[in-house]
Amino acid sequence: MGCSQTPKTTSGTTEVNALLRTITIDAIKEKDYEQAKRSLDALIINNPKNWDFIQSAIISLPPALAMQSIEKALSIKSVSQSSDKLFALSKVFISYKKTKQALSLINQSIKLDKSNLEARYWRARLQTVLKNYDKAEIDFKYITKKAPDNENYSTQYASFLQETKRFDEAQKVLAKQKPTPDSLFKRIVFALQNKNTSLAKEIYQQLKSFKTNGEEAINHQMFLTAEAAYWLENYPESEKYYKKVSGGEHYLDAQDMLTLILFDGKRYDEAIEILHQLENAEEKYAIKAYRLESQIYKEQDDIDEAIAVLTRALQIIPNNPILLYDRAMLFESQSKIELLKKDLKQIIKDDPKNYEAYNALGYSLADHDLELDNAYEYIQTAIKMSPENPAIIDSLGWVQYKLGHYQEAEKNFQKALDLDINDPELYIHYYKTLIKLGKKEKAKELINKAKELFPNNNELTKIAD
Repeated sequence: MGCSQTPKTTSGTTEVNALLRTITIDAIKEKDYEQAKRSLDALIINNPKNWDFIQSAIISLPPALAMQSIEKALSIKSVSQSSDKLFALSKVFISYKKTKQALSLINQSIKLDKSNLEARYWRARLQTVLKNYDKAEIDFKYITKKAPDNENYSTQYASFLQETKRFDEAQKVLAKQKPTPDSLFKRIVFALQNKNTSLAKEIYQQLKSFKTNGEEAINHQMFLTAEAAYWLENYPESEKYYKKVSGGEHYLDAQDMLTLILFDGKRYDEAIEILHQLENAEEKYAIKAYRLESQIYKEQDDIDEAIAVLTRALQIIPNNPILLYDRAMLFESQSKIELLKKDLKQIIKDDPKNYEAYNALGYSLADHDLELDNAYEYIQTAIKMSPENPAIIDSLGWVQYKLGHYQEAEKNFQKALDLDINDPELYIHYYKTLIKLGKKEKAKELINKAKELFPNNNELTKIAD
């Protein structure tokens, strides 16, 4: 009699857990987080096996409620005495970047089960983040010894060794992995990070000659080989191997990279042929393709056609902020300020926190000596959102210059220069301001420095020493 009742109890528990999961999911979708927390707490008390779901559900709650759920869970003995469940909850803390709390739970998890390799793996990563390198290495050595075939463990250990500048040791760890296109590619990346180009080239030859079977595996290898060649600046071979990617998950990425190689080689017609295919692909590829095609026409001084490409793109992907911004800058180059304003204001309407659009609008108006008071307000709005942005600080200085506030402009140009010395336009703005202030020697010193930094800049060469 008792035996016949056991399956009913198990089945009943399973049904209740399934119902609680459904209620939790629906509540999260409706943003009824209080209800989601109640059903989730009930699920935790019911002691289900699916802790991956509980972990992801807690993360979906607002932080305050999530912390309450964790506290509730930890008060239950079946949770506080379970290595796996403590580890799962520690990942929630990791998601909220609460590393110390996460580390505390992982320590408890490992204390309950010293063979929990995943917990030790995450503890090693946390100790690395906290720069407790000695403790991290103890765990890395333990897990790679216990699971020598786990590539994830050995790769992370190698990354740890790279971070602690033990580059040769990192290569030795990776070299112990079974040779595959992926493991060889990782070794190339690590060698290049260490600026060991000769080793990277040596491993690249192994990657090229590696024997792979099956269409999917071959496409994957060809893509990795092309990527490695690109990073080694061997562009002819990179192009060759990208072209060998005939399908699979990397096909569109390979086509995307091909267009960049062709663009850099000024082989514009070939690039456009591929770009037209990518413009019919999913949005992330289409946007990049439209932008590059527009850039090609811009390089050829055909601004009207460059604008036409982006206009066509915006008919297919309406109000995309990236495309609108690009088109606005092209309008600016033609002094079509009303069209520029329309595009940038559309971006701001859709995203009031887009400080780049505010900055571009304010700077463009100031640069064309239009609506200077409005330009100042737009730039002030941008700088409130991104106060240490050198480009926006430069814009503020420029509108102050246009308004005749030269001393304020000088301060902002110096501040921008302290943050970023890689913008020739900034030097020109600063130079003009110093001339207005009668500081000719300082202006001469500044412009000579700029000419050394940017010897090929046409605008700088026009300025007499």
